[in-house]
Amino acid sequence: MKADQIHFIRTELDRCANMREQKQRIKQLKKFKTCHYVPVYRGNHIYPDSDEEFYVSPMPLGKPDNQSFLGILNDELWFGCGLTEKEAVALEIQLECQFESIRQYAMALNDDMAHIALYSRGLDLWQRQKNFCSKCGTRNHLESSGHKMVCENGHEQFPHIEPAVIVLVSKGDQCLLGRKHTWPPNVYSTLAGFVEAGESIEDAVHREIYEESNVRIKNVTYFGSQPWPFPSSLMLAFNAEAVSDDIRLDDEMEDVRWFHKDELIKWAKDGSIILSPRFTVANNLISHFLGKRI
Repeated sequence: MKADQIHFIRTELDRCANMREQKQRIKQLKKFKTCHYVPVYRGNHIYPDSDEEFYVSPMPLGKPDNQSFLGILNDELWFGCGLTEKEAVALEIQLECQFESIRQYAMALNDDMAHIALYSRGLDLWQRQKNFCSKCGTRNHLESSGHKMVCENGHEQFPHIEPAVIVLVSKGDQCLLGRKHTWPPNVYSTLAGFVEAGESIEDAVHREIYEESNVRIKNVTYFGSQPWPFPSSLMLAFNAEAVSDDIRLDDEMEDVRWFHKDELIKWAKDGSIILSPRFTVANNLISHFLGKRI
């Protein structure tokens, strides 16, 4: 599995960032361009039973101030519409479907729709978390077509992204996988953690692996990245080689162990272990190591 096969990153959508402040231009384009409005509630979308795609309305939904311009795809405009609880319930009753997480439907979406779903989810969650200014406490309102918050005193805030590193550590035909206490039984994945303040990405890779496993690494190479708004991460994926193989757990991890390629393929196939879902960059890293999709 190559890095360019990471889910959620392939799209023809033009975000048109230069248009976000051009309210009149967007208003004019709405008059003669096809527009799509994606209802979002707490980062979730509606997936009708009869369709593999999430529900998209040809008409605006919710309050005009809660419409976020996502960009242009195939000469058509796309907007995310953040709904209130009342609006969300009314739409669920109308469509006889409930708002659900993209996790369950990610692999059923084509590249463009998967990207738009994740994009609209990230904006919606950020907007809901920033009702008030973090500097002065006054109420925020949306500007820049949903991509900026401005409070009563003019303080600006932009979507918050938390960088996290995720690493496939190998030693010959073995790779290092672990599981946290809170995960479902038998689930294993690559080791990962957030980049800390004042820390480089490279330092974060070495620190996280050592903290969670006691393993020292070398030859760290960049693999790719994946947007991960659950709620606001950006996953930065790496491969690395182990210098040592003596494992010691920290409090966060329930288990960390070395898996041989042959064992990993066999156990994943018979269900003895459960690996990260196919839409995750962790799965890409493991599949790349094994030389086959798993």
